[in-house]
Amino acid sequence: MTDTKALAMSRSLAAMIDGYLTTQLLYIAARLDLADRLAAGARSSPDLAHETGFDALAMNRLLRGLAAEGVLEEQPGAAFALTDLGQPLRMDHPQSQRGAILARGGLYFAAAAQMLPALEAGEIPFDHAYGESLFGYLSADPGAESSFQQSMAVRAARDRADLLTAYDFAGLQHIVDVGGGSGAMLAAILHAYPHLRATLIDRPQTIPLARAELTRQGLSDRVTLVADDFFASVPTGGDCYLLSRILHDWDDARARRILDVCHGAMAPGGRLLLLEAVLPDRAKDNPAAIRMDLHMLLLLPGRERTAAEFAALLHAAGFRLERVISTPSTSGVHVIEAIRAVR
Repeated sequence: MTDTKALAMSRSLAAMIDGYLTTQLLYIAARLDLADRLAAGARSSPDLAHETGFDALAMNRLLRGLAAEGVLEEQPGAAFALTDLGQPLRMDHPQSQRGAILARGGLYFAAAAQMLPALEAGEIPFDHAYGESLFGYLSADPGAESSFQQSMAVRAARDRADLLTAYDFAGLQHIVDVGGGSGAMLAAILHAYPHLRATLIDRPQTIPLARAELTRQGLSDRVTLVADDFFASVPTGGDCYLLSRILHDWDDARARRILDVCHGAMAPGGRLLLLEAVLPDRAKDNPAAIRMDLHMLLLLPGRERTAAEFAALLHAAGFRLERVISTPSTSGVHVIEAIRAVR
């Protein structure tokens, strides 16, 4: 290895080592709405400090840090402008990443700091850091729940587009969206297929979000909302049961329980659709899927799975795997189609 190449690699590693600083710079930018404040054009650091109540010198240092990362452009007179890279930090950007950085820089950051002791103790890092599970914590903290839902929004938008590109719902009549969250995924399907009706089931605290979203989109008359625990029961009557990024939250035993509950609610021949990342054979073949698996390691008892692992899980729960359909996703998301068999 040449000295020049070794130096370049050392610098790349140093930038990775300082990633915690970059995360916090972006988190502060999101908390202070800096991208939105700069949306109309460049502004000076003293002006932004005054408007946000921040120390002027500290603000300038933070803005220069963001400029060093390419998120802002530093201009003469201590002025800063938003770059193309920084645009998705705006709240109104169509691919806004503001929610994602609020979750990662705040909610997830403390858990990440506890990864080593938690994993050494055989615990989930989030549980170790906060003293309770992620979903328990979110249930008790509406602000954290809101940040978490915002962090899911852009990913969910990509997933919706990928699902509709890859799968044809024309032959179906009634979808049951298990763990459907805010209803945005279901809304996209219903808009694309006006003949469909649907049922959405999720936690009681999530149902008002779904009701508001589906009402806003003029779809409330086509959807029944059910507040329940999908480990206990799911509604009957659907010819298609959709689980979008649900099983990856859980270990095999609990994922199997969810599938068992769905199996019990479905008629023989009913269709099950899983929208999940499928792990590649080699990590470098899809780093985004590997990062998602690390998020699961950090936050929840679940994990991402290979196609073979999904097939085994489905078979054990009484489903016959039909197809694993690739999508345009850059993060390894596939549509896994299975049929409810008779056990």
